[in-house]
Amino acid sequence: MSVSFLLLSSWLMLPISITELSNFKGLSVNKPKQALVEYPILVNRYQNDTTKQVAMLHFHALSAATRARDWPAFLNILDEIFSEKLKVYFDEERLQILSKIGVAYRLNGQLEQAKKHYQCAFEFADNNIELAQLKVNQAIVFRLLEQPALAFQLLESVDIDKLSERVKAGYWVVRGNIKQSIGHFEEALESFERAHRLYLNVDNRSAEAGVTGNILSTALAANKLEVFSQYRADFNSKASEYYPQLSDYLEWLDIIAYSYKAQSLSTANHAWLKKHVDIFVERGFGDSIYAHLQRVGAAQLYPAGKTMKFSAYKLPEKLGSPWCGQL
Repeated sequence: MSVSFLLLSSWLMLPISITELSNFKGLSVNKPKQALVEYPILVNRYQNDTTKQVAMLHFHALSAATRARDWPAFLNILDEIFSEKLKVYFDEERLQILSKIGVAYRLNGQLEQAKKHYQCAFEFADNNIELAQLKVNQAIVFRLLEQPALAFQLLESVDIDKLSERVKAGYWVVRGNIKQSIGHFEEALESFERAHRLYLNVDNRSAEAGVTGNILSTALAANKLEVFSQYRADFNSKASEYYPQLSDYLEWLDIIAYSYKAQSLSTANHAWLKKHVDIFVERGFGDSIYAHLQRVGAAQLYPAGKTMKFSAYKLPEKLGSPWCGQL
């Protein structure tokens, strides 16, 4: 047996390092699709190593699959997490995993399943911070169910000073979305800007890019052109890298901003808005879009009865049943 083979064998038997796991976690947050490419490579490398750190590799991969909205991968990773060899390592992460399942259901429009999984997760909350996190998640579901009063009531019960910066950022995003849904665009803008600062602090570049889209959209709805210009500058490359689904919506925003400044809507721009309005309403920008169209004298373009469109993918029900028998 060669020396090189022995060295390689020894290397393959090394446990996953804290640095390697930390790097993968960062990838799962900022470049989730790339993380999902790396994930099977790392799983294969450490297939004979059953430790808490290897278990956390699967945990972060589940986050990546959620952010990438790769639902087949999400289900496969969840199966690994619930396997007999790994499930024992996740006692401290049960709330987080159930929350991720709830988010997955929410993103696919399965709102009742999301509510049930968040409700189950409350049983595993050990402190006020975890309770607050769950209330924020539940508030998102109530907003999507067009029950903003219930959503706001939940948020008002949260002690925001006790939240981590990451959860606090999510709180401000949800608050901004609720305020936007009832036409309070200036208050929504303030909330989104608070979230933006917090996402910068925690180096969550994809979330920062996503909430920048909210800021731009709401700034125009509130007729705050200076704020729009501030956040719009040099944003194309960041959106392309970290939140590519915003790229074509930026063209909508630029047309609206130009029309505000020109105080008129050209025939060509009117035709472009008419062609694309349904798409962007279905993506969830409807509250701001109606305000945009009103301000440029084109409210008639807003599609009556059109609402946010969820993914056509349907997850199996009761995914959290290994920990939630009452589902």
